[in-house]
Amino acid sequence: MSNRLPVIIQSIVYKKKGQKFEVLLLKRTAARGGFWNVVNGTLELQESAIDCRKRELFEETGIKDAASWSDEIHRFSFNYHNNIFVVVAFAVNVSKDQKVTINEEHIEYRWVNFDEAINLLKFDDDKTALQNLREKLRQ
Repeated sequence: MSNRLPVIIQSIVYKKKGQKFEVLLLKRTAARGGFWNVVNGTLELQESAIDCRKRELFEETGIKDAASWSDEIHRFSFNYHNNIFVVVAFAVNVSKDQKVTINEEHIEYRWVNFDEAINLLKFDDDKTALQNLREKLRQ
């Protein structure tokens, strides 16, 4: 039996640089699809969504401290090898001079503006989550 649930917690990491916002994108290794994405991780048994997003943020970026976390900004599902996964997206604000240390799942990272992030992201639902964050930050 797996210790993971069919729930993926997604965290869009962003920071304010001057008057603009930048988003952190991570490029997956070729073995993991080779595409640009945000922080993602599968919820483990007996783990809360809050604990999962903190754990994955640290594992994938080395970031321990966040300035703030949003409430849920988007939720969607997808079929992967005849299994349905639910993705719950959040946003996490970090300091403007935040250092990033990627793990073995990724080969590169970039801080980009919203338009560039939308162009680099592969999946439409990930783009929708990003657009939802953009709208939230405009309020």
